[in-house]
Amino acid sequence: MPTDDMNRPAPAVKPDWAKTPRDLRREARGTRRSRWPWAVVALLAAALAAAMLWQSRQDAAPPTIASTGVAAAAGEILVHPLDVTDVERGTLRDTLRISGTLQPRTQVQINSKLSGTIAELNARLGDRVSQGDLLAQIDAEALRAQLAQQVAALEATRAQFALAETEARRAEELAGRGVSASAALEAARSNLAVQQANMNVQEAAVASAEITLNDAAIRAPIDGIIAERSVEPGQTVTAGAALFQLADLSVMTLEVLVPVARTVQLETGQAVAFTVEGLAGRSFEGRIEGISPTSASGSRNAPVSIVVENPDGILRGGMYATGEILLRTQPEAVAVPRSSVREDDAGQFVLKIVEGALVRQPVETGRLWQGDTMVGIPAGLEAGERIVSGRLPDLTAGMAVRVTEAM
Repeated sequence: MPTDDMNRPAPAVKPDWAKTPRDLRREARGTRRSRWPWAVVALLAAALAAAMLWQSRQDAAPPTIASTGVAAAAGEILVHPLDVTDVERGTLRDTLRISGTLQPRTQVQINSKLSGTIAELNARLGDRVSQGDLLAQIDAEALRAQLAQQVAALEATRAQFALAETEARRAEELAGRGVSASAALEAARSNLAVQQANMNVQEAAVASAEITLNDAAIRAPIDGIIAERSVEPGQTVTAGAALFQLADLSVMTLEVLVPVARTVQLETGQAVAFTVEGLAGRSFEGRIEGISPTSASGSRNAPVSIVVENPDGILRGGMYATGEILLRTQPEAVAVPRSSVREDDAGQFVLKIVEGALVRQPVETGRLWQGDTMVGIPAGLEAGERIVSGRLPDLTAGMAVRVTEAM
């Protein structure tokens, strides 16, 4: 049978315009209470799915090498091949890097010794000439006339000298017989001496005219190549004017600058190997010829001169060269990168890789080589052994390691 509740009429619903602010707040709270459990469930499901996806990617991803050069993988450390060195025995070389410009060891500037007009020109730029070859000829007609005049004057002087010589002998004979006074003999002798002096002066004048005539012919003082020509046929030149630049390329010099502190390791005769821009695939050798005892002005570098044989003439003046000066060598020696050597309270050591594990190997170190990048190992290592050479401070003896494939 119906109860009172069933018979009780449903409460009337207020229209929105009749609701008070309290009624509105009550309705809003009821709506939120009915929805918040579903939002929480959705958030939990999303978080669980993200966690499962991250785990699956971690399980599938291979181990990588960390920034330190190593990474854990199944209980062992992965080491990159660049951080490992195989010990070898060979010749150690200590060198000093150098660079500079090549120039002919012998260069001659040929100047005109007198003024005149170029009547003949036999050499062009780049011509190869031999010592004594005629390069140019200055007009010498006036010079030949002067020489002929001096020669004629010399002949006249010689005739006067011969006459004076005859008179002197006659005066001596007469004085010897007592026929002539002694004053006449003295006068004859004095005249002979004057004529002798005149003849000497004239002979010198002839020689000077011959030299001047020879100077009109410009000849090569050495064997070489015409590096510069500053004159043209018919040009009038003055005494001292530059005519040619002659270069002998058979021997070159390489001028370099070396830090003054390193010059104490240099000495004349040391070998130098270098290459030249523009001659790819070829190397050249030279030797130190001179070392300056002081630095160049305004720097801490000292000039060093290197002499280079150039029989085929392939090296040219102005070529830029880079190379090395061989300071010292040591055959049949062992050296490792400086980064390989570590030190602890027990002394210096390296980490040697033996059957997949790191072993502390004590070593004795020697002098530095190859620009101070390698250190000699007189004792402690043998050829064929493998060590860790990279700067990996986290590695210690006893760790299991595996060298990865090169990437």
